[in-house]
Amino acid sequence: MKKFEGFKPETIDFMWELRMNNSKEWMDQNRDRYKEVLKDPFDAFAAELAELSPMFCGEKSKYSVSRINRDIRYTKDKSPYRPNRWVVFYDEKYRGTEWKEHPSFYFELMPEGYSHGLGMWCAKPSFLTAYRKKIDSNPAAFQRLAKKIDKDPLFRLEGEEYKKIKNESLDPLSQLWYKKKDVLMVAGGELEDIIFSPDLPQYLAKEWSRLKGMYGFLSEIEVE
Repeated sequence: MKKFEGFKPETIDFMWELRMNNSKEWMDQNRDRYKEVLKDPFDAFAAELAELSPMFCGEKSKYSVSRINRDIRYTKDKSPYRPNRWVVFYDEKYRGTEWKEHPSFYFELMPEGYSHGLGMWCAKPSFLTAYRKKIDSNPAAFQRLAKKIDKDPLFRLEGEEYKKIKNESLDPLSQLWYKKKDVLMVAGGELEDIIFSPDLPQYLAKEWSRLKGMYGFLSEIEVE
């Protein structure tokens, strides 16, 4: 696999064109181009960042890169391809798609920008119950973790919330975390110079290392 040299303007051009021409006919005519400007560079990027995963995960992690094909069996949108690409990094003990129910780091590249951070997108109710129980077991320790991220200039807390779940004994900041259905720490924006730099994997590994404490907290959660 070639060394990651940064994404190119041609990568972004391809993603825009795919969004505007999302059809099998167009892709068949541009498949070699897809491999050259998007697939191969992204795969090289993901592999290089995986080598740096001990910086943010504490140990070598597994990773999964999104497929270009969309599953359109149960969606109204029948566009066959994704005009974006993402990779997730997660604990090596998980198999298949189990990572979706647990904390993972992610990076997503889109035609108009990028997004990255740490989160849980498909956590089961049983896991979220255990998450709240862990907060309840040591509110002060969790508050310190939450404050560190709240003061971070890069990441912001996002995700859907339960309307009825709350613990008024917690401080206001911890209460925001407590009622989350999707626990997401997100950064990103419009396309910047770092996206086109070979230093992108090192940049992300360094930034994600600031989330290592919360990743450890979430990774230790055990469902009874």
